Order: sequence, then C-alpha cells, then structure tokens
Amino acid sequence: MKLEKHRITNFHISFGKNGFDVQLFKEDNKGSNLYTFSSELFEIVWYSSDHSEEKIVGFIKKLHDDSDKTLENIYNELGGVFEIFILNKKYDKLFVLNGLYGVNGSFYLIEKEQFKFFLNFQNYKEFQIPLQFDEVGIQAHFAFGYQVKPFPLPYKGISRLQGGNLNTFDSNLDHTTKELAIKFSTEKASFSLKDGMNVTDNLFFGATAGKDSLTLLSQVSKGDKDVKTGNFGEIYAADVIQGKEIAVKLGISYDHTTLCDEKEFEHYANRIASISGGLGTISYVDMLKFVDQGIPNDYSYVMGEAGECVRMFFPENSNLAKAMHNYLTPKEFLENSLSVDYQEFVKAYPENISTEITKNYNGDSNAEILVNFYRKGRLPGNFGNRHKLLAAYRNKITPFLHEDFIKQTHNLPHKRYEHDRIHEQIIYESNQDLVHFFRNPIKSDVSVQDWNHRISSEIGVTLYQMLEKHIEALKTVFDTQKVLTLAKKQQKSPNRGLYFLFRIVSMAIFVDNINNAVAPCEKR
Repeated sequence: MKLEKHRITNFHISFGKNGFDVQLFKEDNKGSNLYTFSSELFEIVWYSSDHSEEKIVGFIKKLHDDSDKTLENIYNELGGVFEIFILNKKYDKLFVLNGLYGVNGSFYLIEKEQFKFFLNFQNYKEFQIPLQFDEVGIQAHFAFGYQVKPFPLPYKGISRLQGGNLNTFDSNLDHTTKELAIKFSTEKASFSLKDGMNVTDNLFFGATAGKDSLTLLSQVSKGDKDVKTGNFGEIYAADVIQGKEIAVKLGISYDHTTLCDEKEFEHYANRIASISGGLGTISYVDMLKFVDQGIPNDYSYVMGEAGECVRMFFPENSNLAKAMHNYLTPKEFLENSLSVDYQEFVKAYPENISTEITKNYNGDSNAEILVNFYRKGRLPGNFGNRHKLLAAYRNKITPFLHEDFIKQTHNLPHKRYEHDRIHEQIIYESNQDLVHFFRNPIKSDVSVQDWNHRISSEIGVTLYQMLEKHIEALKTVFDTQKVLTLAKKQQKSPNRGLYFLFRIVSMAIFVDNINNAVAPCEKR
C-alpha cells in the first residue's frame, strides 16, 4: 500500500460523467499535507495535518476489508480537521467526508455536468464562472461575519460540505447525505491532548494569555528541543507578555512577530480575500503574517481553537437574544449601509436571525443550545474560515478535536464546563507550574492588535483606499458612499464598526478581482 505525500495550497477535484480528476496547487514553502492513494477498488484523496501516515494507512486497510462499516464508524476512528474523497471505481460513486464539525468542509458547485470541489477560493478564476449574490446568504454573512447553518453561502450555486455526514455523489449529479454518529465514552473522564499532537515531531505553539493556549502548552515537556513557540502583537499586550513568560518557564524557544505595517496590511488583506473568497475577515492580517514569517516552514502550527467547545460561556438561564447579540453585527451598521433592497431584513433584525438559530440548534436549556451553536455553527463557520487561511501556509494541528478528546468531553454534563474546569484539570494533571497562569492570567490595557490606534494612522488610510478601489463590486448590496463615510468615521472614532468594514473590504476585493477576470472571457 503506497501513499503519495504532497504539500498543497489548494485543490480542484472534478467528478461526473467525464470521470474523476484531481488538480493540486502548490507554492514553495507553503501549504499543508495531502495524500493520494490508488488501488483496484478505490482512488483516495486525503487532506489532513492531524493524521500520521501510519493512521491513514491503517484506515485505508480497514476500508478495503469492509468499506460500509469503516465509513459508518469513521468518527470513532478519526478526529481532528480533515477531508477525504473516496472514489469507488466499481460503482462509480464518490464518497466525501470531513471532520465531525466540518471545520475543513470543501466548497463545491456544478458546472458542465460535473461536480467541482475546491478547498479554497484562491484559484477560483480557473472556473471562469461569474459570481452572483444569494440575498439570504449575504444577509446572514454580514450579520454573523461567516456562514452559519441553515443559511446558504453569499454566492449562488456554491455550497459547502457539512461535517458529521457521509456525502455520496454519483456521475448523474445526484447527491445524498447520511448523518454519522460518534460513541461517547462512558468511562470516568481522564483528559489529555497529547494524542492529538503525536502527528509530527516539529511543533510550533501559539503562546498567548488564553486558556486554550495555556492548556495546550501544559502538554509540552520542559526543554523539548523539537518544540518552538511564539506570538504576535503589541509587546505590552497580555498575550505577548504571558506567552513569553510561559516559554521561558518551559525552557523552549520563543519568537515574536510584529504587527503589519500599511504595506503588509494590504498584502495580507489581498491574500485573505483571495483564499477565503471574501468570506474571511481582514482582521486576520497579523495572524497570517505571524504564520507566514514567524513559523518555520517545516513546523506544524498547534492551535487552541475548538477548546471553546468544552467551555461554558453562558449560564443555564441565559437569555438567548442577549447571548446571540455578542455574535451579531450591531443593527446600526447594517441599517446605515445596506442597500434599500435589504431594508426589510434589517427591520426584523436581529430577532429574525436568533429565531432561526433556536430552530436549528437543539438543547434542553439555553446554555445547551448555545454550546451546540458554538460547535456546529460558529466552529465550522468562523474558525473554518480561519483554518483555511492558515492551512494554505502551514500544517495546522487541532488537538482539541482529536476523536478521543471529543468522545470523553463533548457529552459531559454542562456543569463540567463551568469556570473552564476541563481546562484547569488538564493543566493541573500535566504541569502544576502553569496553574497560577490559569487562575491569575496576566492582564493589560493594551490590546493585542491595537486596532483603535492603528486605524487612526496609515492603516486607516490604506483601508479607505482599498474600499474606495473595490467597493463598487458590492454596489447591489451596499450603499457604497455610506460605507466610505463609515470608514472615515471609524478612523476618527473606532468601534465595532471597524470589524464590519473588515468583512466588507474582504468580499469587495474578491468579487472585484473575479468580476474583472471573468468579464473579458464573457465578452469573447
């Protein structure tokens, strides 16, 4: 059994009456692991940084022995962030699965009697397909800042594969889904994240004052020469100060990456727009620079996202509408910028959004509904966008999504999540020297990215110029002059409107670039 290993920044996979085709995109010193495999029975494409080659080979052997049972049981065998395409040559069917929560779900469309799957949007121009806005998708996107079930993507004809399902595609363009289960552990919980880290020796940890980061770092052996750590941001921010202190205490290397200047801001903003298809916020510029310039290309980035899936943000009696308010764009910004075609939506906002959430995320209490929303909505939507950006640069490992950790923690009583008890237990059992950072984290008045000050100087000027250049691409969605006026106001008095602008400029850049690329071909 032979696997071929690749390091890719994107893929295009086609399936239909014209057969099965895989196109891999590569860039020097960038990208994440993808494996290809071929036998008489199957053609397999396996995208993952969370699985060792040994684990992949073992699963493929089981697949050959009993494919139905192996696929049904996948979430008890595999966790993390992954996506697998399996072409059954005998029945001419394509099976596609990704992680339990769908963080890495590919996008797909139908064109020329073929399904077209793509990991991210940075090579979308190759399809030569113009973009059309989905009105409901646009509304939801700028309300949340990312896609959330049950709402569609902002672009018509483009969908995203959801997690937790076995997707079956046939050459007649039929697509069916079957929900798959995971068996939660009934044993007394004993937590560790080390199994999720045993994928490679060279690991780079983002060190911050956050509890997810601290919990991951508690798993590191003191003086481990194969481990590096670092962070980015203002040097007097709590994340930077505490991150360095922990690295010193652990005796491991530490590197700091500065924030973007105005030229870097424009460069990484364009990269974010291209890779995410305008769905990722430009506020990620500093993190993308950190991954690009701060993490050696032969190291895998270990991230704490998804640790929040076992934390309790809201009490049992939390008011749903008020709780959802923290996740939604303030009404004033939508009201004062969306075009007249969207005013009916704005009038009913935010109740129209929060009502749909309660319909689509189950729970016996408001807190349970919110945890399910976080796992099945916010995690694949918001963190999925970020994952795709960072994975285009480096292998990214997510230990909090390892199958054993999920099986032991995601079905516990909610009282176990209160006060981040699971995190504290892991730290206490692994490295008691770090417990005081958990109980008394360093605090600072300086924010990590310091947007309020930066936007008042050259970065704000650059942001305005980028909006001015690309905003016409969204003229059917926004009153473009009002968006530019908001940008001027945010330079003088920044608030949450700044993050709204970061989402607008991301989509404006992407749509404008695609429209300009496709238009000449349409004329021909």
